[in-house]
Amino acid sequence: MDFLTRINAVLHHEEPDQVPFAPYDNLVPRGEFVRALRDRGMGLCSRRSTIWSEKPNVTVGVRNEGDVVLTVYHTPEGDVSTRAKVHVGRIAGREAIQIEGMIKSIEDYDPVIFMIEDTVYHVDNSIYYNTVRDVGRDGIYRDAGIDPEAEMSPYGATRKYFGETYGLETWVYEQLDHPDHFARLVKALEKREEKRFQLVADSPAEFIGFGCAEGLWSPEQTRKYELPFYKKWVPYLQSKGKICALHADATNLRSYKEVIAEMGIDVVEAFTPPPVGDLSLKEAREAWGKNTIIWVNFPETVFWFGAQETKKYTIELLKSDAPGSALVIGFTEMGLWGVANDETAQAFRVGTLAIMEAIEEYGNYPIKA
Repeated sequence: MDFLTRINAVLHHEEPDQVPFAPYDNLVPRGEFVRALRDRGMGLCSRRSTIWSEKPNVTVGVRNEGDVVLTVYHTPEGDVSTRAKVHVGRIAGREAIQIEGMIKSIEDYDPVIFMIEDTVYHVDNSIYYNTVRDVGRDGIYRDAGIDPEAEMSPYGATRKYFGETYGLETWVYEQLDHPDHFARLVKALEKREEKRFQLVADSPAEFIGFGCAEGLWSPEQTRKYELPFYKKWVPYLQSKGKICALHADATNLRSYKEVIAEMGIDVVEAFTPPPVGDLSLKEAREAWGKNTIIWVNFPETVFWFGAQETKKYTIELLKSDAPGSALVIGFTEMGLWGVANDETAQAFRVGTLAIMEAIEEYGNYPIKA
């Protein structure tokens, strides 16, 4: 099988010839190294979106303050702003880290909610067709939403407005200090998503990103605030022929395995097993069943133990999920972003080759435990 046939076999619950090796396309280098791996069957997951948005009644001003970008949003309800640190190197996929969110006080809710309600979505299906044509049989297209926020539930997406990681504490306290305002924010995002999902349902893309499990709030909150969102929209999108993938990059998934099983998701991707995560592939399979596709984010920490140990780890990983018809190996979190010098580049090359060798030798279907 070529890569596209192989990954589609997995996504459609058919028998692949081998476990696919499918990193995100932005997490592997270009050049002869990856070309050689692609010749050996590795493919790429290309995440794009056919949907774009505008806010016709919002104007935006941007100013650089050294390595910090100040963005001011002017709305009829008032102004809000964000600050993002740039030139941070390869520690962030977007090469910028938000250090200050829009909502800093109770007065900021009205402008933010106005912006959400003012959002108008548009479709450009040429993005899908051009990407599919460009990657050919060497990749799979996944509609990833407009930005990372678009893959989250409305509840999870609220965190962005408080400053992402830097605003986590504020986000937590706001839910307790101003619950009515916070509830209005969630409701506005829910209504906005209803508009977007109608377009997602009509997208030519079959494989879509849907939801995120970050492990930053409790399983109880996930069940209360997010599970109804999944139970409403996952069946709807599946009825339109979509394959829905949850980005489960939390390292504490052991606490969330039951609630994830209730979401009805087709693919759990970004799943990171020990020694980085706390849930093994075998335990995840037991919790989510044989029909849930598990797309592993290979824990690059293992690379530092050398080629032999990396290959051994990969073989054990493969055997733990025999026969291997619902398994994908990839990089979804770090990959190339962890390469910053010759030493890390060498560790990445050696480790990636070890994964490829293990899949070639032990990843052929059906895998024997």
